[in-house]
Amino acid sequence: MTYHVESSAYPNGKLWLGGAFKVIPSEKQSGNITAVNYNTGKIKWQVKTPEPMIGGILATAGGLVFTGEGNGKFAAYNSSNGKELWSFRAGAGVNAPPSSYVIGGKQYVVVGAGGNTQLDYKRGNNIIAFTLD
Repeated sequence: MTYHVESSAYPNGKLWLGGAFKVIPSEKQSGNITAVNYNTGKIKWQVKTPEPMIGGILATAGGLVFTGEGNGKFAAYNSSNGKELWSFRAGAGVNAPPSSYVIGGKQYVVVGAGGNTQLDYKRGNNIIAFTLD
């Protein structure tokens, strides 16, 4: 995709980015989740996704990596090798970065599934929390 700056009036209270993402007709849309070795700068592992990734990622001290996709998939990966360990269908695009917190000794992972208008990912209004065992 390319981003084009476009002059337009501010639409009072609605999403306005001052431009738009545009698909390159000759290119296939895709994304990836990439783990980079901090010491060498080399790619450790990579998972290809069917759509561009725009949300964010969470890596835990327990060796898990969480991220969501525009198609509604929210998944956990092994931080050592990128193997998918678990996934959940959120019903709308998971384009927000996941967060983690602990209450009463129990760890939670929470993420919003609200979709995206710029890339036309299915919209929703869910905040979903999971516990880690």
